[in-house]
Amino acid sequence: MPKVASWTFHRYFRPLTSQSVFPPERAISPPALTQHKVFPREEFPALQIQELVSSTATVTQARVLIPKPRGEVSRINRGGYNLQDKLGWPAVEYDEIRTFVIHLAREHLNLRKPWGRQIKEQLQIVFVKSKERYPLLQEYEGDWVVSDFLRVYLKNSSGRTS
Repeated sequence: MPKVASWTFHRYFRPLTSQSVFPPERAISPPALTQHKVFPREEFPALQIQELVSSTATVTQARVLIPKPRGEVSRINRGGYNLQDKLGWPAVEYDEIRTFVIHLAREHLNLRKPWGRQIKEQLQIVFVKSKERYPLLQEYEGDWVVSDFLRVYLKNSSGRTS
């Protein structure tokens, strides 16, 4: 019977040398046709400047208001949303505005009635005073942030009193 040699198997290959030399890489040249275009430095005529100013003014005047999310506030399991998550405000600012809206509700609304039975003029007072105090609320379409604060608060307060 022939003698069996003992071989040691390695899972990796040992390098043949301790140093590897790589050839220098060729620099990549830009493509022949680029999208870069150099415009000459010219001053705009006064008419063009007026057009630019008026066009930017109309863009700032027609600002886009943030629409109300789909669903009903606080009805997350039924396709609704969490108001604090949707607004994305810092917690301190959210609590401050919410507290002010609740203060106005206590001052101007009947807490024994739910949202649908409130007097519209009194609701308008709350909307106007909220937007006067916090101009941030003017960025939202149809006062939905204030109305959501009020809906939740009135739902909870009218449920407690009845």
